[in-house]
Amino acid sequence: MKAIFIVLDTVRRDYLTAYGNDWVKTPALTKLAQDGVTFDNHWVGSLPCMPARREFMTGRHNFIYRGWGPIEPYDDVLPRELRNKNVFTHLLTDHDHYFELGGENYHTAFNTWEFFRGQEFDPWASLVDAVAMPEHLGQQHQQNLKNRRKQLREEEFSGPRTAQSAINWLDENAKADNWFLQVEIFDPHEPFYCTQAYRDLYNDTWDGPAYDWPSYGVVQESPEAVEHIRKCYAGLLSMTDHWVGKILKKLEDLKLYDDTMIVFTTDHGTMLAEHNYWMKMVMPMYNEIARIPLVVHLPRNAKAGTRVKSLTQTIDLMPTFLDYFECPRPPHVAGHSLLKTIAGAAPRQDAILGYFGMAMNITDGRHVYMRYPVNEDCGPLHAYTAMPVGGLNHWYPREVNEKMEMGRYFGHTYNMPLYKIPVKGHQTRPQPGEPSFVGRHQLYDNQTDPQQLRPIQNEPLEAHFVARICEHLKAYEAPVEQYTRIGLRPS
Repeated sequence: MKAIFIVLDTVRRDYLTAYGNDWVKTPALTKLAQDGVTFDNHWVGSLPCMPARREFMTGRHNFIYRGWGPIEPYDDVLPRELRNKNVFTHLLTDHDHYFELGGENYHTAFNTWEFFRGQEFDPWASLVDAVAMPEHLGQQHQQNLKNRRKQLREEEFSGPRTAQSAINWLDENAKADNWFLQVEIFDPHEPFYCTQAYRDLYNDTWDGPAYDWPSYGVVQESPEAVEHIRKCYAGLLSMTDHWVGKILKKLEDLKLYDDTMIVFTTDHGTMLAEHNYWMKMVMPMYNEIARIPLVVHLPRNAKAGTRVKSLTQTIDLMPTFLDYFECPRPPHVAGHSLLKTIAGAAPRQDAILGYFGMAMNITDGRHVYMRYPVNEDCGPLHAYTAMPVGGLNHWYPREVNEKMEMGRYFGHTYNMPLYKIPVKGHQTRPQPGEPSFVGRHQLYDNQTDPQQLRPIQNEPLEAHFVARICEHLKAYEAPVEQYTRIGLRPS
């Protein structure tokens, strides 16, 4: 048995032909959807990058207990479970967060792995002197500019290099069986840097300051700049799709396509000026961020061209691969096998999703209820972890050390004691002139208002979702402060 897990970062489902887009060119992903099963109601769980990847690995939510951080010593992780069944696992990635403080222990679970340098702030290109900083809008950073000097031709970009390594790996292992290949390409994550040929696909005639990396927050740029960024994003997505197509073509050439399960998804979407916001993390968890693409190609093109309406979520990926390889399911996996969903298993009623320390969100696939912290400081709040890393590339400040406690708090940690660390959450940022989000809960109906422009008032439905949030938190053994901070009580 063979499986390929293709993860692209920051893919907007509405920029894909399979989800109704008519102007962005993604022929490879379009073909994959035609040959596979497209999931119409697939949602994130924990955000952003590393919390989502912990869900890929463990089939459990991350955001209830902690934010960005490593794989925990008590986690049951996908590659290790597969290896226990003699499935060979290999990771190919240019996602540099795996190799920074706060991203430990993800890649080490695989039999083998390979990392391609150069994305974002990756400390790769080593130049002592600063390079000239161009006139620019949004963000720009010295290390990224230095990295770009080594990525001028398309084949030199880290995403294409990752894809080419997957092609080489398939050539070298064409006659092998019983393997799992994870191909992670950081694109089309910002910065939206691609070669000119892909900008030309969309007639991008922007002649203003350098601009391919919006700052997280409220849009302040002109409509022309917004159009330019959307075309830059489309160009980078098309470039990435082109290289995904090369992987799929190699599978066909090697006659592996028909007997390989191929799963494509992303970790989250992004805001491209919708609701007057850029990027993620600072705004409400709108559909552009939370509702994401998922395509599953089954061996022999089974169920080709069909669509699944059932509600699914990021935590479902791990148990799907276990199911496919007939691996035992660890006791604390919370996700559902997508193979059983495709076969018609009863769908889940609803799903919770969010960032650690921010709003608690829930969806039943049609409605989205966003319940915000009721205090300005988003507390009380603690992180629970055996790996006390303070997030992306930093430790907790030393003054926090004396406030840490240790104990055994949850059943899913196999009796391992954890640090209980006082931390601060983050309030959602309102638009200028809007009131604070503190306690300003929102309910949307995606059927009547798919762009989420008008929150609705429906007290019985809100009460229903409040009760369901409490049931989810109870099932996850959530600490009491996860109720308190959003104005609820444990049932």
